[in-house]
Amino acid sequence: MTSSDLIPYNPQKLDKVNQRLAIQRGQQYQADYVGHITLEDVRRILKTLGERDQLLVKLIYDGCLRVSEALSIRPDDFVQTPDGWQVRVLGKGKKRSAVAVSASLVAQLQAYAYRNKIPPDNLIFPISRKRVWQIVSAAMSKAGVVKPDGVGTVHVLRHSGALERLKRTGNPKAVQDQLRHSSAAMTLRYMKTLAHEESLKIQQKVDMEW
Repeated sequence: MTSSDLIPYNPQKLDKVNQRLAIQRGQQYQADYVGHITLEDVRRILKTLGERDQLLVKLIYDGCLRVSEALSIRPDDFVQTPDGWQVRVLGKGKKRSAVAVSASLVAQLQAYAYRNKIPPDNLIFPISRKRVWQIVSAAMSKAGVVKPDGVGTVHVLRHSGALERLKRTGNPKAVQDQLRHSSAAMTLRYMKTLAHEESLKIQQKVDMEW
């Protein structure tokens, strides 16, 4: 090999390659990452709200619901089974489906409907989607909770509830069904997000003892 066969070192060209790779990796991470807040954040938000709005936030988070689905729910949509409680929701494409909800939340919602004389076939939350956004946005601000980029102010509750359910059950297929994702690839993003956070927690425990 002669000196003419060697590729000259070009730091400017190398920097451009590294920059391009870094951007690509960053974009891939953003595509896989699910923006969310913690359960502690949700509890802080709840402390700023009245009873009705607390129940609405809890329902969206607990059931991993879209805001339109939560607003369509009536008292008689809750069904008790031998394994627990579920709620019938009207999802995308006007499709009816059932998702799990906490028994403790159902008890609170039923008590609220009873005290406020809401008929079984009437909406529990007769408000607009815009009003829900206003309520949650104001509550986040008051509670000092920062919404992550790339996700809606209310929709972040659905993402966050799904991640909490995945953390507690360790069952991605069950979470996929709860979210009613048609593709497992969509739910895989939640797995990657949770795995990344767990890895970060492990690494943060390392102390080089400098």
